[in-house]
Formats: sequence, structure tokens, C-alpha cells
Amino acid sequence: MFNAIVIGHLGGDAEVKTSNGREFTVFRVAHTSRWTDDAGQIHEELIWVDCTMPGKPAVVEFLKKGQQVFVSGSVSLRVYSSKKDRCMKAGCTVSVKQIELLGGKPDEVPSKLYRTDNNAEVSVAKLYWSAEIESDTNVQNGLELVSRSQKRFFADKNGYILPMYDDAAEDAE
Repeated sequence: MFNAIVIGHLGGDAEVKTSNGREFTVFRVAHTSRWTDDAGQIHEELIWVDCTMPGKPAVVEFLKKGQQVFVSGSVSLRVYSSKKDRCMKAGCTVSVKQIELLGGKPDEVPSKLYRTDNNAEVSVAKLYWSAEIESDTNVQNGLELVSRSQKRFFADKNGYILPMYDDAAEDAE
């Protein structure tokens, strides 16, 4: 089996498609490699990786253009004719087995949030790596947080942060 790990940014929003009665999700990840040669000149190479996932995973709503992701899975290679410059090219597709959101657009998950119970500032970067939530006796399953712009978030006991949506506000729209 040929496996790959890719870290990069999404080139566009993920799309859910159907083929032969089966639903699947597709997206593209841009991976940039940078290196310095012996002369000290910096080089950069951009590689696009097509990704497919079976079904419509819950994470699909967060797979938006610019979102940084970690993707791993099995790889298939293909050769195709480019319509743009009429040359033969090679590409790869990763059948995603694991995906993690690594970063986002500014203020999707701010770097600092505040606890709703005592207004204490919580550093998002430290939250994932610390035991702040688990060591708090007042917090059993997670912690409600709020940003400066009053957007609400929920941090679970493992430190994962998810946006909270106000059903009443969504119904009013």
C-alpha cells in the first residue's frame, strides 16, 4: 500500500458529490516545499494534491478555502493531458483516512478566548497542550468560551475547540 501524509492549505471549499448512488467529498490541498540550495538561493515548489473522502463527514463544513489541514491516506497516481498547455502531466489523489484541521482564517478560532463562567483569558495555543480543562473541577465535559467579538466556542476535555451556533439567531435569518 502506498500511503501519504500531506500538510497544506485548501485551494477551495470542499464539495460533496454523488456517483453511482454513493456520496463522497472532494477537495484540493496545496503543499509548498521550500529549500535553500548550496548558493543560498531559496527555492519553492507548489504541489496540488486531490483528496477524496467517502460520504459527507461532519468536518466538511469547516473545509473552506485557505483552511490548513493534515491529511493522511492511500495514494493513487495518474497521468493526464493538461487542457491549459496541452502537455502530459502527472497527479496524485489521496483517499483520505484521517484529516485534522490545523489552522484557519483569522478569527475563525481566535488565539485568545475568555471563559463564560469567570471571564478568565484562555490561550487557544496552550489549551490543546495543557490540562487546563481536565484539572478544573468545575468543568466536567468541556468549557464554554467566548471571543472579543462575542462569538461562542466550546472546548472539549481534549482541548479541541468548536464554534457554537445560536439556533435562535439562525432561525431569525
